Amino acid sequence: MNYKKPFYIYLTGGILGLVLFAIPLRIGAQNLSQNDDDLQLSLEEATELALEQNFTLEQAGYDVDKTRAQYRQTNAVFLPRISFEYNAVSTNDPLNVFGFKLKQEIVTQQDFNPALLTDPDVTQNYSAAFKIQQPLLNPDMFLQRSAVKNQLNSADEQLAGTRNYVEFQVRNQYYSLILHHRQLDVLETALETAAEHRRQAQNFFEEGLISKEDFLAARVYELEMESRKLNTENQLAKVEEEMAILLGMDGSVKITPTEDLARIDLAVLPENLVTAPINNAQTRAIEYRVNAAENMVKSSNFSFLPKVNLFGYYEFNDPDFAGFDASSYMIGANLTWTIFSGYSNIGKVMEAKADYRKAQSMQQNHRMEQENQVRQAYRALEHAQQELELTDESIAQSEEDVKIRTNRYEQGMQRTTDLLEAETKLAEARLKNVAALYKYNMSIATLEMLLEKDLNN
Repeated sequence: MNYKKPFYIYLTGGILGLVLFAIPLRIGAQNLSQNDDDLQLSLEEATELALEQNFTLEQAGYDVDKTRAQYRQTNAVFLPRISFEYNAVSTNDPLNVFGFKLKQEIVTQQDFNPALLTDPDVTQNYSAAFKIQQPLLNPDMFLQRSAVKNQLNSADEQLAGTRNYVEFQVRNQYYSLILHHRQLDVLETALETAAEHRRQAQNFFEEGLISKEDFLAARVYELEMESRKLNTENQLAKVEEEMAILLGMDGSVKITPTEDLARIDLAVLPENLVTAPINNAQTRAIEYRVNAAENMVKSSNFSFLPKVNLFGYYEFNDPDFAGFDASSYMIGANLTWTIFSGYSNIGKVMEAKADYRKAQSMQQNHRMEQENQVRQAYRALEHAQQELELTDESIAQSEEDVKIRTNRYEQGMQRTTDLLEAETKLAEARLKNVAALYKYNMSIATLEMLLEKDLNN
């Protein structure tokens, strides 16, 4: 028989085709597993867990809390500052001694004696004071408050953008798990089949029905399947670890999907989808940062203007501890105008302008990158749609071809290698269809993340 040698060559390629017909879907709808180290999750359940436990999302929430606290600190721009002081002093300094006696309201005629004025005895003074400072006119501080408000809005938008991106990552990892599980099923069954054919080839070789080259080819194929299985297991373990960390869990937790890949029903996309301006959480966050930088430029410019503040205090003084016999008060206004600060203010203006230009550059760069990502995702979606149509047609034709060849094979009119070749083509068509389906779904997920729109509606 002249086709003994290619028999195992075609057979190795046909194993994958036979396996795909025999593989049942191992992923069904199930609830959460009772074992914490082995969770069976639907896509919705995995997304909910990620939104509750994802570390990146949690850190983005803390950034919002931090910025909100910074914004609360700017209330000092218009709210008073109230403080209390209590001082205990003992001195024989002539000026302070006379001043303390005046505050304690105990000055007598004898205190004006020049000998006592210049060389007084040691005097104690205990003072309690309530002080209040009320900002009145600080234009630079008001603009800094506006800048922090924009930073808070940016942090809120950044949190929303992080949430959208985490949902996208979960979707991507979940579909990757499905693909790797299916691939591992194929390789495990293919390895079992390859081992059986290797044993059969060894028997044929010992009986002299095939050459040693054919036997070695079967053995090499078995070793290749073992290597691919090990590589796929390693890749699956990596995806499972990444998925577990994405859900805020330890990497040892095994995540098993309970759903299969399905084609998303997509509404007709508008023609201006790609060219429309992008307005998602990330772009809004950067826009707020630009506004904050602009406010800081204005604030640094207004730092050259004078500042006006009110102040007042109410004070008690007594020669005895915890005494409050004598009291006094003072209220007033303070105007401060720093005319020259050694180029400190000028340097702050230059620094603020540089930050503003950098923020504008980042905004432009981000906008161009986002528009490019939308165009790429749209092209990938169109290509995946075409690939799905082609592979659907290829599967239909391959199934008909296998059916015809099977009937002829049963009647002894078809060689085994020809049937295996047809089944191999069908298997390849199914694998391409699954890959196109994954690409199709992820293209939709990418567009929905970038545009923040539900493309099903």
